[in-house]
Amino acid sequence: MELLVTAAVAFLIALVVRRRDVFALRWQPTRHTWVALTTGLLAFVFSALMLLCKPGSIADRLLHHVGIYWLCGFAVPWGYVLLVEKSRPASMGLLRQRWLISLVVSILLAALFVPVIISEGKLAAPGWNHLARAAFILTGAGGLFELFLYYGFIHLRAEKAFGTLPAIFIAAGLYVLWHVGTQLTLEADPLAAMGKLFLVGLMYQSVFSLTRNLLIVWPIFHLAGVMLDFTVNIGSVEEVLQSFHWAVGTVAMMVLAGLLLVWLSRRPEAGASDRPASRQTQR
Repeated sequence: MELLVTAAVAFLIALVVRRRDVFALRWQPTRHTWVALTTGLLAFVFSALMLLCKPGSIADRLLHHVGIYWLCGFAVPWGYVLLVEKSRPASMGLLRQRWLISLVVSILLAALFVPVIISEGKLAAPGWNHLARAAFILTGAGGLFELFLYYGFIHLRAEKAFGTLPAIFIAAGLYVLWHVGTQLTLEADPLAAMGKLFLVGLMYQSVFSLTRNLLIVWPIFHLAGVMLDFTVNIGSVEEVLQSFHWAVGTVAMMVLAGLLLVWLSRRPEAGASDRPASRQTQR
């Protein structure tokens, strides 16, 4: 019930803040739109394939950390933005504008979850060291995947193509799908969990739409949300910890891929700049 109220409030606030363009629906999809949406569906496919794997197996880890987290959450979005769109990080929500208000809102929203985590969360059982590791896994590897794919890549391109409201609902819907082979397997009632996850997606996407700056979601608000989910609602911190080394490796791969993509995007196009000069020389 609390989640329903929180999601509804966040959505209503988004309607008020974005009132000038919230109902301005349009149909202007481009190939950038379809690539973003297809990447979200690819994450769903990898997640569904995990249902065929033994939990914790090599195949399971590869699909989860390499296929979903690294490929769909980092390599494809950033590779496409930097090398195909020839765009800047701002087109993924990494903005200097509205950073302060984004940070303040993120802290205030996270503060709403902290009392519940402290009072109802199973914090003592796993220990603070394990909680810190779980936070790194959920907010590091998993958090960055969600941040770049569902907010920076999908939401912003869906908004440009269809409008504010469709972007919120499309991103929230795709967010639910990637949990099919991951979190839903930990839930006692998977169908009810899908409804809960949609509300979570609706809440976060509504909040993101306020400033379209990733700082409003990650790391503070996102960390509070996932810790609430895994310490209070699911209570599966121990299961999360089993993938700690894979999470470290995934973040390392993201960093290496990021450095490579930055280098490739800044590399001068040798042929384009040299040919005109050489023709003038020949003349």
